[in-house]
Amino acid sequence: MIPPHPVQDAPEATTAAIIDARDVHKRFGSLEVLKGITLQVQRGQVACLLGPSGSGKSTFLRCINHLEKIDAGMIRVADQTVGYEERDGKLYELPVRAVARQRRGVGMVFQRFNLFPHMTSLENIIEAPTQVRRLPRAAARERALELLDRVGLADKAAAYPSALSGGQQQRIAIARALAMDPEVMLFDEPTSALDPELVGDVLDVMRDLAASGMTMIVVTHEIGFAREVADIAVFMDGGVVVEQGRPDEVLVSPREARTQAFLGKVL
Repeated sequence: MIPPHPVQDAPEATTAAIIDARDVHKRFGSLEVLKGITLQVQRGQVACLLGPSGSGKSTFLRCINHLEKIDAGMIRVADQTVGYEERDGKLYELPVRAVARQRRGVGMVFQRFNLFPHMTSLENIIEAPTQVRRLPRAAARERALELLDRVGLADKAAAYPSALSGGQQQRIAIARALAMDPEVMLFDEPTSALDPELVGDVLDVMRDLAASGMTMIVVTHEIGFAREVADIAVFMDGGVVVEQGRPDEVLVSPREARTQAFLGKVL
């Protein structure tokens, strides 16, 4: 167990946020990757994290569901302190099983699809609901078929990952995350490993999720997608939030020179 660390003060959210990160720090040895990240996301909002490689975006995302342990600050999701319990102004790490229970409410989609190669699409989707949530297999199967239809792959239920394109595998991965009925979805550069012609289908699924009111944090280099879908655009560099606000502010008329320089190279 890591030593308890103090809860750091950070700006209050104007309303109760479903994701509330305050002054989050993360260090790998002598390298400080996150240097005090504060971000609030309201229920139903989409936040897009942008910035150069190595800016801390993916690390921050992994901290939200405690795949990485923070060194200072605090993250709350749906009124629960992620990975810790607070006592006397300090955070104490929760047992592994308690953290696993918290993660049920947070779906995550990675750059790589991480599907089980020996399972069909349908089997990949029903594995967690039946094994973790103890959902009856018939109910899990019915839900999985609905999700396959939602991501446009109703005809691929019996297909193995090796028979699917990268874009199809990523859509199966999204369906697998949704099968746990999460309150929040995290996407870590979900299109970065795809051929350009396969990106659109994955982004269409994510647009549909956003339109349905799913709370999402998306690490992405897809500037057009962020401009279209995001409620909050966050530009990170060097482990800090350089600029955040509405997409038409941050991505169209950024105030900070560093944001301007980055967008000038990628647009």
